[in-house]
Amino acid sequence: MFFQNAVRIALALTAARLVAGVDTLPHGFWAMLATLTLTRTTLDETRHTIRLALTGTLVGALVTAGTLTLAGTDTRFYAVLLPLWMLIAFTVGPVRGVGWAQGLFTVLVALVFAQLAPPSWHLAEVRMLDVLVGSAIGAVFGLLAWPRGAHDELRYAAAELLRRAAEIVVATSASAARGTTAAPPSGAPPGHRSLHRSVILAESAYAQYQSEPARMDGHATSPAVDWQATLMAGHHTLWGSQRLLEPPHAVLGPATAEALAGVGERVAGRMLLVSAALDPGGDTPTAPVPSIEMTLAEATAEPPDAPRLYYATVSWLQSLTADLDRIGAGPGKE
Repeated sequence: MFFQNAVRIALALTAARLVAGVDTLPHGFWAMLATLTLTRTTLDETRHTIRLALTGTLVGALVTAGTLTLAGTDTRFYAVLLPLWMLIAFTVGPVRGVGWAQGLFTVLVALVFAQLAPPSWHLAEVRMLDVLVGSAIGAVFGLLAWPRGAHDELRYAAAELLRRAAEIVVATSASAARGTTAAPPSGAPPGHRSLHRSVILAESAYAQYQSEPARMDGHATSPAVDWQATLMAGHHTLWGSQRLLEPPHAVLGPATAEALAGVGERVAGRMLLVSAALDPGGDTPTAPVPSIEMTLAEATAEPPDAPRLYYATVSWLQSLTADLDRIGAGPGKE
């Protein structure tokens, strides 16, 4: 997500610089500043922000034109008013929102430029034009590059996280059933590294998703997803697998080992079902997945010398099943 946002902003700033240079836009850096400050991670939020910014800039431009017309070339007036206006702009603007910030800043830059050169009300016109150009560039790139922000990226990252977790569940359950360890002496197995990377990517996407406002277009959305439960499923898979793979391991009986490996495969299959439902490239939207039975009635020959390994693995699989149950039933911001 950070890379995507960086690419989007870089392309938008490049376009703003080209427009300012080719068309000799007066004070073109204002257009670049507007592009940088008004472009958001989703198209809905960008559109909403631009509407507020243009309204505030228009009001500020009218105030600026009136002030420059009345005060004329009296630089002492601008010098006295500038510190007071800076205090108001930098105090009220961040609190009241982007519209107020743009309007107050429009007057502020006019007060500064009025002390450097003979002022004219056309300065307000130029400011409005630059903000309009910068906003249009930001809106265009918001439309062309990932207009839904972290929404689809989070679904993809969560789906990939569960696919990696399913692989670890199968490998760990089979290893525990054999009474062996799959971890090399030098550290965690490669599958753990891939799962750890998937967890980090999913957490990054979730962090941006939480920073974005709810959808403002009124369109219907898919059922709620508990993204925190999805992340916890990845964490529980990673931590539990690492603990279960720590030697020494006692050997389980054939019947118990077969039952334990079978439950691990069923939990992994459930993870793959949830992953397919979350994947934005799938054929169907997120939907509840069937629950599975966690009973082990067939595992009657429990080895007396390794009950801790057996019950630790079963408890781990049950906790993963609880996480999967919460994914489609918990609160989500869709």
